[in-house]
Amino acid sequence: MKRISKSILIAITFILVLTSINFNIRYNDPIIKKWAPKNDVAEMPIVQDTRPQKTLQSSVTSPIEQRDSKYIEFLSASVKISVNGSSGSGTICYYDAEENWAYVISCGHLWDGNKSYSKNGPKQKAKIVTWYHNNKKLDDPKQYDAEVLFYSNTRGFDCSCLRFRPDWKPNYFPIAKTDYIIEKSSILNSLGCDGGSEVARYEVQFSEYRGLDLITNKNSPRPGRSGGGLITDAGWYVGICWGTSDTTSGNGIGYFTSLKSIHEIFTKNGHEWLLKLGEFSGRSIPIYDWENPKNKFEWDFIPVPTGIKSYFSFFF
Repeated sequence: MKRISKSILIAITFILVLTSINFNIRYNDPIIKKWAPKNDVAEMPIVQDTRPQKTLQSSVTSPIEQRDSKYIEFLSASVKISVNGSSGSGTICYYDAEENWAYVISCGHLWDGNKSYSKNGPKQKAKIVTWYHNNKKLDDPKQYDAEVLFYSNTRGFDCSCLRFRPDWKPNYFPIAKTDYIIEKSSILNSLGCDGGSEVARYEVQFSEYRGLDLITNKNSPRPGRSGGGLITDAGWYVGICWGTSDTTSGNGIGYFTSLKSIHEIFTKNGHEWLLKLGEFSGRSIPIYDWENPKNKFEWDFIPVPTGIKSYFSFFF
């Protein structure tokens, strides 16, 4: 009888230990590939877009929302995305001047499930809101109709792509190559719309990669910044905001979809051509007109000397 009671006691103790572990541990996260505290990752809740200014409370420890004119380059290519009364953030990653389409990259958890790209299939609708037309700050935010091309809500591959027709020629940040190197502890620009309000910059610090996640320290994201871009000072798009370990104070760590996952989702959905823009590794190098050194051109412009033009015109 004592032996049976002892076995029962051991069994109960074992069950209690497992229960305790279950309450505090998330089993073998498929991306991080290790046991981790359940509160290590808190996917940001979707922000209701009805009264955006009242969504978040500020405190002494809250991240500083930077909207200074010196950050206008980053702010002007960043937008808010409104979907069925909720909102997130996004970044213009390409502008097709011939077709007048601006392409926006964002997260996938603004929608349920996954959606593959279909050229002729019906497109889900969304709204794009912008506060800037390049270096011009608008008096009031302007809204545009957008098409949702594809999205992934799969853990580690939180990603989406939309497009809209702008009434200006927008600046954009091309998606970097998968082998783009981010120096440890380097400062990056995190853009997004806190609580659905006007887009703002956070200064964040690159920490490490955990599986498919890019991790940042300092000024962790808050609700409304889901889908916001992570951009280097050199002008490369390197990550999509999808989660945080602290949804209130901003004192946690930030989780971003990495370039590897972005490239995989875009390629699977037939938009690998958008990734080719990141193959030009000298984007930060200014291009000068050798006939008139005072002239500078766009980073993707290849000037041709007048002499060469005249040479070819002799034959045609």
